[in-house]
Amino acid sequence: MNSKIFKGFVEHTRLHPVRHAFKYPLYVYGFDLDELTHLDRELPFFGYNRLRPVSLHDSDYLNESRGSIKEKLLNLLNADGLDDTVSSIILITSARYLNYAFNPVNFYYCLNAGGDVIRMVAEVNNTFGERHVYVPKQKPDQNNGNKPSPYYTTKAFHVSPFNDMAGEYEFLFSSPNEALDIKIRLLKGGTEAFNARLQGKQMPLTAANLIKLILRHPFVPHLTKPRIFMEAARLYFQKHMAYHPKPEPVSPMTIKKVRS
Repeated sequence: MNSKIFKGFVEHTRLHPVRHAFKYPLYVYGFDLDELTHLDRELPFFGYNRLRPVSLHDSDYLNESRGSIKEKLLNLLNADGLDDTVSSIILITSARYLNYAFNPVNFYYCLNAGGDVIRMVAEVNNTFGERHVYVPKQKPDQNNGNKPSPYYTTKAFHVSPFNDMAGEYEFLFSSPNEALDIKIRLLKGGTEAFNARLQGKQMPLTAANLIKLILRHPFVPHLTKPRIFMEAARLYFQKHMAYHPKPEPVSPMTIKKVRS
């Protein structure tokens, strides 16, 4: 199977106007969306669209239309004129654990029949109950030799109340067949204001590995949102960061109101 578990860490570093950094252990899954039904049958503690200790639900991703995650993403790409031969999709995400999950960001590796990445998608959720889909693009004139080329997109979604809406995101993605290493930089006027990194070593998504993960790290999926609020409190009360009220969404890619 292509589906995997990635065990590692997430780290954020704010560089401007004050420096603030944190790093937390984290594990995420790399689901081949074509394998979800098979995983539901083969893994005793995993459920696809049904209640299990660990589960994945189509309704938690993208918009509220009917259909699988893959169908919804392909429809979204088709509507944006990006329907170029996507064969399979790997979703990097935190699954529901005990029927709860909060994903600040999900990543979709869109592959052609040969297994090459032809499109990347980032689905961002904020703590205000909103969701936004970015389809970043590589710049046609960039040449990084043998190194992966970064993807770029203009910021169009309010996430942190300590950042305004200005800037451009730069994404750097590892290969879906390697250890996970995803880097994001927020650039303002060519200057890096913030960066984040999601990194993890891969292991097969098997029943034994899933059980070990549940037993050894039972609370990790439930800590994401409390950690976000704790770091926000530090920025506001200790470092006196300016607070930016949430604007009303204006982008058509802010696609739904998420149930909290």
